[in-house]
Amino acid sequence: MKRRLPLLALALAMAACVTQQNPDPSFTLSLSAADSSPTLVQGTKRDLSVAIGRQSGFGEAVSLSLEKKGGGSLATGLSYSFSPKTASGSGSTLTLEASTGTAPGVYDLQVTGSAGKATQYAYLTLTVQEKPQPGSFSLTVNPSSRSLERPASGSVNASAEVSIVRDKFSEAVSLSLEQADGKPLPTGISAGFSPASATGGSSTLTLTVSAQAQAGSYSLRVKGTAGSTTKYAPFTLSVTAPATPPPPPPPPPGGANPTLLRSYMWVQNSPEGDQPAVEAMFYRPRQFKSGVTIPDEQNHGAINDAGAYQGWDVLTPPNGGKHGGVWQYDKPVFVRLTLSRDARLAVVWRADPAKVPNWLKNNWSEQGKVRIAGQDRRVFVKNFSAGQAVELGSVYDPGQRQAQNLETYWVLFAEKDGTPPAEPPQLGSPAAEPNKACPQWVHDQYTTEVTMPNGARRVLATWHPQVDPVYWCYFGHDHGSDPGLFKAGYKPAFGYIQDALHTDGVLPEPHPGFKNYVWERDGYRWLFVHHFGTGGAGRVCRQFHSLEVAVASASTGEIVAKLHINTDFGPSTNNNTDLPLEATCPQGVLTPSQVADQSNGERKIHVYDGTQGSLNGYEPWRSDVSGNILGLNLGGLTFDTVNPITACTGPVCSSLMRIGNSTGETRLFSFATDPGGPALSIDASRTPGGGGEFFTDVYGKKVLPASDPGAVRQYVKPGLRLEVRNPQHTECFTRDAFFMFYEGCDLAANVPQAFMNIEGALTDKN
Repeated sequence: MKRRLPLLALALAMAACVTQQNPDPSFTLSLSAADSSPTLVQGTKRDLSVAIGRQSGFGEAVSLSLEKKGGGSLATGLSYSFSPKTASGSGSTLTLEASTGTAPGVYDLQVTGSAGKATQYAYLTLTVQEKPQPGSFSLTVNPSSRSLERPASGSVNASAEVSIVRDKFSEAVSLSLEQADGKPLPTGISAGFSPASATGGSSTLTLTVSAQAQAGSYSLRVKGTAGSTTKYAPFTLSVTAPATPPPPPPPPPGGANPTLLRSYMWVQNSPEGDQPAVEAMFYRPRQFKSGVTIPDEQNHGAINDAGAYQGWDVLTPPNGGKHGGVWQYDKPVFVRLTLSRDARLAVVWRADPAKVPNWLKNNWSEQGKVRIAGQDRRVFVKNFSAGQAVELGSVYDPGQRQAQNLETYWVLFAEKDGTPPAEPPQLGSPAAEPNKACPQWVHDQYTTEVTMPNGARRVLATWHPQVDPVYWCYFGHDHGSDPGLFKAGYKPAFGYIQDALHTDGVLPEPHPGFKNYVWERDGYRWLFVHHFGTGGAGRVCRQFHSLEVAVASASTGEIVAKLHINTDFGPSTNNNTDLPLEATCPQGVLTPSQVADQSNGERKIHVYDGTQGSLNGYEPWRSDVSGNILGLNLGGLTFDTVNPITACTGPVCSSLMRIGNSTGETRLFSFATDPGGPALSIDASRTPGGGGEFFTDVYGKKVLPASDPGAVRQYVKPGLRLEVRNPQHTECFTRDAFFMFYEGCDLAANVPQAFMNIEGALTDKN
């Protein structure tokens, strides 16, 4: 279909409809770690405490309800009540009841709180356990799944609680763990129970994963045997490949060195277990100076005298003792760092000077003091090498109880000889300043040159991190996974595929919308480069978006497949009704209703109509590549944004509104969860010529000569046949804001929603 340039005005007018309405919540909902994973035996009930956090004196009553996660009715036999149902205070008691007719299983639920136009959610995973017959028992495992990263050497452990419900049954139950089909556990995975022969109501399952384990999702079951009676409880273990940071990229033109600190995180508690976090943490190059005040949660950041550490870089972990109502600072490891090159680190101890923990005073050298917030602070120094994992401990030794509002330490950085880091040269104007927005000339350094099939050479934009590693300025958007995780030095070419909609300017693919996803399965690393966005109006009418699918050997780096396709993401639909949006699109562009008649893809988009829960749910996009000649089946590949930036203000989507402070950076993907359906696969035998290099149109459906201006280069290694399938209800996720390796796929209920916005730098244009 030919699109014409005069339609540009219509597209620009549609994009200009974005309004900055902002339904920021004035309250929060939360459940404790214990109450977020409850277990109920059929025919029993349980009380859970729902906490309501009120911000800035918010005094409205909050109306509470319970539904399944993502919206919808509860399962048959499940019922609930709130006391009070409309809460004016700081909490409410949720009573959950499972009738004898409730099917045993795992249920993902959400508490919804509404006050005026503000809506908030708290999530829980309910396990319903079978009520045993008289003279028997039943088993359940809580949590019903765990995820472990395979170690490079040695082993790692995780535990779960096996509950044994007895009805007039007193015999000891012997426990073991096996695969769901009864086969022994795979190599590298072992399990133990304490006690292994249980006479009471519970036993602790300890899982051990060694370096010999293969990455993947394993369907297992706990087996309980007593005499002639045997019972089972399902359990899922996800083993993820270790994600080592990619090698540092070469310095950009001008020879500027990157900052000493390459990445950072702190370890926080969550219902899924410890996980990395970056919120409330800042790196400030060359800013540890006398007279400077570093922003601090406790307002204790004034540097009175920097002493011998004048001009060093400073990293500030979160400060305050509690985050989310959970102690964070009593772990063996609190902060993890990676360095760009050899460096000298200094820990500025800001808590009680008489209570320096053993990890610091026994392994670091004390060298002088600095004065912060009117008090002298002890400083401890140690040198580290580039590539060395730097792990810093907690404020106090593990096991000690502390008062609230602890002062956390600061970390300073200098060259390995102790000299302050030098200012990088400015290669353009205006100057690039740390912790501020990057000027355009910094962004323009991230390019790659490609040779088109007809011999033409093009310079295209490529991946860059959220924060520039030389100037530590903010780009305002992210591009997902570092492609160096896929293959060292790999640079995807953003905009390699351009259709008429893009070149005519009717519905272009804006640069911030290119997102990478790198993950590993069965010895191969996969890279998806998907264009989309949740901030603009173009997504309502643009049916086709570019997608690169590349596969490389994880051990050798050999690229065995590299495919480009303009992928059909179907009609945009109302995520409350699943009906096509009633949008008016530019002339010559199909409306969502017209697309729905000829596509199996779909884009579910938020529609806010002022009713409770209408902003609920994620924004999933599912692609349709039927009829392609690339040997590619995407197996229902779906990209899912947890925190989309904007919502339509109505089913016509004539304007958009901001969704709180969402920045669209938390993204998941899923595929091939139907055991009877097609898998995610690449098959060279289904390509023209049976593999090798060939050329197609942008839709991957027609062979073209290389000389054709619209030809796209494709490659599949001859003889290649890959097929990947996930267990049902799984999603693939990342928890690393800096490198974004998609470390594994797990049950959706157990996927952690990690904060991925480094230093709050992302904007509504992400």
